[in-house]
Amino acid sequence: MKYCYDLHIHSALSPCADNDMTPNNILGMAAVNGLNMIAVSDHNSVKNVRSVLKLQDVYGITVVPAFELQTAEEIHFLCLFPDFAPLEKFYNGVGFMEVENKKAIFGNQLILDENDNVTGEEARLLLSSADIYSYQVKDAVKSAGGIAVPAHIDRESNGMISILGNLDDDYDAVEFSPYADAAFREIYGRGRSVLVNSDAHTLDKISEAVNFLELKKCSAESLINYLYGRGKDRNG
Repeated sequence: MKYCYDLHIHSALSPCADNDMTPNNILGMAAVNGLNMIAVSDHNSVKNVRSVLKLQDVYGITVVPAFELQTAEEIHFLCLFPDFAPLEKFYNGVGFMEVENKKAIFGNQLILDENDNVTGEEARLLLSSADIYSYQVKDAVKSAGGIAVPAHIDRESNGMISILGNLDDDYDAVEFSPYADAAFREIYGRGRSVLVNSDAHTLDKISEAVNFLELKKCSAESLINYLYGRGKDRNG
């Protein structure tokens, strides 16, 4: 079946996102927009994922456990997992630069519960890089049960191609921004699974029901099998 998705949405935990990017607001907007599957993929943190997962049955939307990893070279990867436990285990095994967030400069980093209450703030600046290089990410995430997707590869900032000058053939999936031109998509998407996500930092930027995947089930596991299958769900 066809399922509409947006797998790159930032909550109020990401310092560059609006404070109204709360679990209920995100899922509410996703429902209004007709999405079937989303992921809250904050910069270098998973601390709002559990709250969003608690609400998926309320809104009837599948939530894929995820976060956006920034490597030592400042390359962004969308890291997607079938469940929260392997996501959390992988995240806890990654080292991050300990730089204090300056709210007046970078913005708030709000930790929220499933009722949108602020339960804390992340003190570490989440825009700082992790202690892992891009060539290590794919296998490390795969070993943990997830998939690492080079994020917004058409962008100059934090895109793999602009930083390294190339994209290895062994990446099963890639992400484009909605603004990538057709020729670029054809060159770098050929023979791979392709995601087009919003990278939304505000509610109005969350995708409408324009991008879809053919999956056997609307589940995180089926999504990951599809991405590793380079466009074919290996579940059946």
